[in-house]
Amino acid sequence: MFLVCTLGFLFGMLVPFCGAYSPRIVVRINEAALDYVAQMGRTSFQNALKIRLPDLLDLKEGYFQRTPVFILDSDIPHFNLKFIPNYGIRLSAAGHVNMTVILTKNLHKLRVAINITADIVVTQATTGSPLVGVSLCKSIPEDITVIYREDGLKELWNPILGYIRIILPDKLCSKLLFLVEGLNVYLGTMIGLHPLGPESQISYSLTDLPTITKEHMSLNINITFYLLGKPIILPPDVSSFSLPQRVGSRNAMVNFVFPKETLDSIYFLMQKSGSINLDITGQLNSKNNPLATSVLGSLIPEVQHQFPKSMPITMKARISTSPSPTIHRNRTSLMLNYLMEVLAISSNSAFKSLFSLDMVVELKLNVTISGKKLQASVSFLKDIELKVNSSNVGTFDLSRVKALMISMVKKSLSDHLNALFGLGVTLPTIAKVSYITPEVFMYEDSIVVSCGLHIQN
Repeated sequence: MFLVCTLGFLFGMLVPFCGAYSPRIVVRINEAALDYVAQMGRTSFQNALKIRLPDLLDLKEGYFQRTPVFILDSDIPHFNLKFIPNYGIRLSAAGHVNMTVILTKNLHKLRVAINITADIVVTQATTGSPLVGVSLCKSIPEDITVIYREDGLKELWNPILGYIRIILPDKLCSKLLFLVEGLNVYLGTMIGLHPLGPESQISYSLTDLPTITKEHMSLNINITFYLLGKPIILPPDVSSFSLPQRVGSRNAMVNFVFPKETLDSIYFLMQKSGSINLDITGQLNSKNNPLATSVLGSLIPEVQHQFPKSMPITMKARISTSPSPTIHRNRTSLMLNYLMEVLAISSNSAFKSLFSLDMVVELKLNVTISGKKLQASVSFLKDIELKVNSSNVGTFDLSRVKALMISMVKKSLSDHLNALFGLGVTLPTIAKVSYITPEVFMYEDSIVVSCGLHIQN
């Protein structure tokens, strides 16, 4: 089970996409991940070898007598996985199995040295999920040693040797094939939607075969964004991203690379869904409510003239242009351009627009990893910029109301964005896989997450 889940992760990060432009995440799986699988997964293979083999048929006194043969335990100290450039992964294992043969109620135990080599390849299902399989498996029984014997072994020694050399290689390879093909069940757990916001989701797909070198395997994982359950068409992207030779931590098992274009797409989806927008409303019966026409009227006389009785004010901030993230080495920022409309509630509960402001907010993004999610928190890089866009209360001095507007917006916007970005982007993964000791690196126009793996038994 451990080997199935772990290898499933290595081939897995995947799902189908349609559209004019598809953002992507690059997942680079390093040799350390294969070493982890080899170290921990050999136990699963050893457990799978506790089997009963087909009975040995012994012609005796004119009829065949069935002789039960069992593999009760095994020891595979050498279990290695290595990348095969431009092909897949090579598994090599060496050790021995302990076999028990029962001849006419007499017990005999044999130790058989084995050597196994198998090539694992990655292909693609019609659904867009990956398929793994064994393209070649070679198993060779080597030294066969008697470690315990009772009567009756001598006359069957040669038949037993022949039996082992014929039956055992096929059984070892079939067990390995069963384990590897069992990965495809786990790969299916990656298919599905992951929440990205209140009404938006994300899914992943592998559309190209992996790029494999001696040191790593790179997967180009396309992303599909959904709004209200339907895929959205993203604006075309003219930039290109080239993955550097070395990214993230050298000791990491896995590196996730998020190009700037992917972040552009995530924020575009948030803009389309309206999740970055913000509404702030004053309380109707609050005595200390700064969002009231009486407070604003003391700064803009026309507001007091239109609303002699104090009424609550509502501020509606709407994104006016696509959010613009910037990624530099060791720093990520986000610029948001809002059109903020300031409205008052009239006596008949209708809204009346007082004025609108162009608002520019520049934020610092603190990117972190929590569980399987890439998250961010925000802080203000500089003061919020305001500019009058339109007015229904005549010309007024913006500098007189700027402090009030910013004080009302700043904390509410910070709390709103921290809650939204705290929802995070789910990393490509499969069931039972966790990421440990994550590190986040900033490069020019890309964010890299390096982490280790932990597989639940």
